[in-house]
Amino acid sequence: MSNDPVSYELAGDIGIIRIANPPVNALSHAVRAGIADALAKAAADASAAVLLLCTGRTFIAGADITEFGKPMQDPSLPEVITLLESHPQPVVAALHGTALGGGLEVAMAAHYRCAVPSAKLGLPEVKLGLLPGAGGTQRLPRLVGVRKALDMITGGAPISATQAQADGLVDELLGDDLESDALAYTRGLVAAGARPRPTGQLQVNEAPPPEFYEDYLAGIARRTRGLIAPGFIIELVELACNSDIATGQAKERERFLECRNSPQSGALRHVFFAERATGKLPDIPPDTPVRDVSSVAVIGAGTMGGGIAMCFANAGIPVTIVEMQQENLERGLGVVRRNYETSVKRGRFSQAQADGFLANLSGTLDYADIADADVVIEAVFESMEVKKIVFGQLDATCKPGAILATNTSYLDVDEIAAVTNRPQDVIGAHFFSPANVMKLLEVVRAEKTAPDVVQTFMKLARKIGKIPVAVGVCHGFVGNRMLKGYGRQAQLLLLEGATPQQIDSAMEKWGLAMGPLAVGDLAGLDIGYRSRRDQGIEPRAVKEFALADTLVEMERLGQKSGAGYYSYDPDTRKRENDDTVQQLIESVAEQFGVTRREIGEQEILDRLLLALVNEGANILEEGIAARPSDIDIVYLNGYGFPAWRGGPMYYADTLGLAEVVSRMEALKEATGDDCWEPAALLQKLLAEGSTLGSLN
Repeated sequence: MSNDPVSYELAGDIGIIRIANPPVNALSHAVRAGIADALAKAAADASAAVLLLCTGRTFIAGADITEFGKPMQDPSLPEVITLLESHPQPVVAALHGTALGGGLEVAMAAHYRCAVPSAKLGLPEVKLGLLPGAGGTQRLPRLVGVRKALDMITGGAPISATQAQADGLVDELLGDDLESDALAYTRGLVAAGARPRPTGQLQVNEAPPPEFYEDYLAGIARRTRGLIAPGFIIELVELACNSDIATGQAKERERFLECRNSPQSGALRHVFFAERATGKLPDIPPDTPVRDVSSVAVIGAGTMGGGIAMCFANAGIPVTIVEMQQENLERGLGVVRRNYETSVKRGRFSQAQADGFLANLSGTLDYADIADADVVIEAVFESMEVKKIVFGQLDATCKPGAILATNTSYLDVDEIAAVTNRPQDVIGAHFFSPANVMKLLEVVRAEKTAPDVVQTFMKLARKIGKIPVAVGVCHGFVGNRMLKGYGRQAQLLLLEGATPQQIDSAMEKWGLAMGPLAVGDLAGLDIGYRSRRDQGIEPRAVKEFALADTLVEMERLGQKSGAGYYSYDPDTRKRENDDTVQQLIESVAEQFGVTRREIGEQEILDRLLLALVNEGANILEEGIAARPSDIDIVYLNGYGFPAWRGGPMYYADTLGLAEVVSRMEALKEATGDDCWEPAALLQKLLAEGSTLGSLN
């Protein structure tokens, strides 16, 4: 039996090209060569039409990721596309599963497309800092029009086969039997005298004015902040309206190579692989059995508790929320209902979907009602005393084998686990706010957490749509521990001469959605204030937090009070600079004997970003994170770090560790601050001529 991933056979007068390259029928060199060979056979035999389909669970789901970064072997995908489109007999692509990236480009080069209703079609290349490189920007607008093509390519999200048919991308919806129904459709085309219908010869059915493209780019600017690919995509779709396919494809290939060779695409490809690596735990075999999770309980109906409950309800897992008082329970469930109502109004869910999610939710005041829950997640006030009381109650109530998780952001999970008689079943599950939106989940492994509990939670996280990162126990785990140094530098920069707007603007220009002070205002300055107080730090006693403490005591809590580091318009929440804050900064600086000076943008960037890098290296050295890419994923998905920068540890490698260490040493000399002593791991890697990436 042949191991070739592509086969060809005649079924009557229909030539069938069958791709079998599991798991996702990726466009490897062998697949591309196989399609070319099969088309040559079909051109030479008695076939009246050609049917292209795939075995397994999907149509071609994109490029072969194992070939990323390697020289391309002929035939290239554009060459295969040309062979398909120019074939002398009608070519039909039969789609199921997903037709993504190069897979959809292959389908668009076919003369006709049919699909099962459950199929998904998309061009997700922009998510890797790329654009379609085999005619996608030229053929899609010829099939669906300019607006729909731009939405698909710049957004990167797939559409359903049903939507694709309505848009003109799919010609026929099939029944449940892919091959049989596709053959019947193809034979019907032959019987009707259908001829080849090259997509590249079609004309775009609309010609928007030039300002349309400018306006479109402005409309997606916030979502695509800093990326070069979206601008190129808009340029190429406009070109499809005004040129022939050959001209458009030539320009597309030029822009594709420009994107592929850019630092942005390198960073985004790093992110692609990093996300998939988070589930690989060095000391836990991937085949470790997991515990059954068919019901979940959440302790606490506040903002976090309600958001966490929604995650499970949306995944079809029944969840019970426990509160101490009926009033609090009703308030929390009311917030959840309003969240669903808002999602329906925005078109995120249908009303039927929202009703189904709500049906998975219930509330109780009695711990006995959750005795049989498989997983219980505590989401109460961030107090060790309170959490110990809750876990003592859970230990006495919950069935043997139930997983007990704490949503703590900072506290010692080992200490929490120690109040139970089952520390092996206790784990940290640090969701990020809003929990029903944010993708990151820090899965905190305590000293005695059982391997199967870790594995269960990692897989459960994926099921509820999260990106899990396994971390160890320390104050703040990975994300919040690194944030402390980042926030400290922001405060010191303020006292030393920078303004809030200088700091935030520098970071936002560099790529963050929001600078550190704007983020503080959004989250609420009182959160840090309470955390410091709980740690025994007296308000205004520490130089680097005296300003923040003073703002809180002035009831300037951030956006929720209308003022923090900035003042906010009560209607639009637009931030505005505030002279009161500047005067306060100068007063606190004088109080602590800080001499103010001019501070440039580069110093702001170095002090904030390298603070993250240095603490990240310490975390790696301590084994709190398994690999540098895990830290990158934490910051990308939990803290607004721009994906096209790759994350703080990837950024350090792009600078070069020699440059990183040199800048830290210069900062130490200039500031006298020991925090700039380069981490031992950085110095070790530098001495070895190695990189942080070598540890992934």
